Amino acid sequence: MARIKIIQTSNFGRSLGGRINDVSFDLYNTLGQVYDSSNYNASSVYEIPPNSGIYGSEIEIDTLFSGSIVWSVSNNGTPVSYATEEVKIDQKMARYIHTGNWIIDENTKQMVFYADDGTTEIARYNLRDRDGTASIDEIFERIRVVN
Repeated sequence: MARIKIIQTSNFGRSLGGRINDVSFDLYNTLGQVYDSSNYNASSVYEIPPNSGIYGSEIEIDTLFSGSIVWSVSNNGTPVSYATEEVKIDQKMARYIHTGNWIIDENTKQMVFYADDGTTEIARYNLRDRDGTASIDEIFERIRVVN
């Protein structure tokens, strides 16, 4: 499955600044179910600038994920404040597909799109001609490959 790195942030305000060890988050899919953390990689939570109450994390996640991030700040293990935001993978994917590098692989008859670094694969499509046959000539259709 192709993965993408995104940055998610939340502004709890200055009154909740400087509490980096009390800040955490969970991802929820569109059905409201907690998205298993084994399905994504996240950096530790950071605060920018210090004591601002603005927290963030870089998350590497499946490009097909759709859902929300729910942040919480705790006091002695009990959440005292929450913030939520939609995880906006679609916007970043659209940018990569329109501005990033891509190749047509003659052997697999697929179009492969890459992130800004030119090596991280973010999407792969089977290419078909007018008869629905795999082809790199007379392309009439592309079908997303989902692993």
